[in-house]
Amino acid sequence: MTGVDALGERLLACFAALDEHFGHEPHWWPVITDDPPFEVLVGAVLVQQTRWETVEAAIVRLRDAGLMSPSALAAARPDRLAALIRPCAFHAQKATGLHAICGAIVQRYDCDTTRLLSGERAEVRARLLALPRIGRETADTVMLYGGGHPVFVVDAYARRLFARLDLVPGFDFLRAPYVAVQRLIERALSPFLPALATIVGEPFHVHRAVETNGNGAFFFAHFHALIIEACVHHCLARNPRCDRPGGQRAFIDRRKCANHCLMCDGCPLRRRCATFNGTATAHPDAAAPARVRSDRA
Repeated sequence: MTGVDALGERLLACFAALDEHFGHEPHWWPVITDDPPFEVLVGAVLVQQTRWETVEAAIVRLRDAGLMSPSALAAARPDRLAALIRPCAFHAQKATGLHAICGAIVQRYDCDTTRLLSGERAEVRARLLALPRIGRETADTVMLYGGGHPVFVVDAYARRLFARLDLVPGFDFLRAPYVAVQRLIERALSPFLPALATIVGEPFHVHRAVETNGNGAFFFAHFHALIIEACVHHCLARNPRCDRPGGQRAFIDRRKCANHCLMCDGCPLRRRCATFNGTATAHPDAAAPARVRSDRA
């Protein structure tokens, strides 16, 4: 077995353990509006350096104000948007950015976010990166959850979890370039996934893709969500709850994660976690928060 094959097996074992522990969360994202791709795009911009609970509340206020469509946001004044999305971090800059993004969707894609997200992976990513407030992580998040593109999102949660697991001895997940981490993970997983094809022709909705869970886009979306769940409940940045019931978060949608980890005995990955077991080879500081460049355009 090659090193890549071995990494793929370890990743699938992590996925299986997390999936058994948490399962599929149907209230994760997107759920608030009837335009999933656009909701994903707005949420992905707002969540930069902001807790998800704050983003949920901001999207609800935008929806209630009748602004959760590209045309409505493009027509709104940026100062009004800023007031509605506050206290999201950098709310004034994000309001200006969202106003410009929606103007582009209206002018170039006839108000249809699905058209923005349709096409080859490199082409779609280039379109997104050309828009304000969208960096590599945000672009990949929108492509995955909004467009059904099978991409692995390298966020702070994935870096933290994989570093603490010491998934690849000698590889620094905390500080390695975004592209290096993404290529490593996708290359390891690609032989094990039956269909790395993009869903096109209709708006992608991760929760409706449950029936087609052999699809690569659903796998990456579900794996990303499971990693977030692990880091929200157990693998916390400070004071991780490795051998204790998971911490709880109060989301706007009370159904979200409502039954997770209330009676569990700890993180489902702790037996294979190098940091928990004191066997880490390359990351002596993996248990401490690391400064990773934020995804801000």
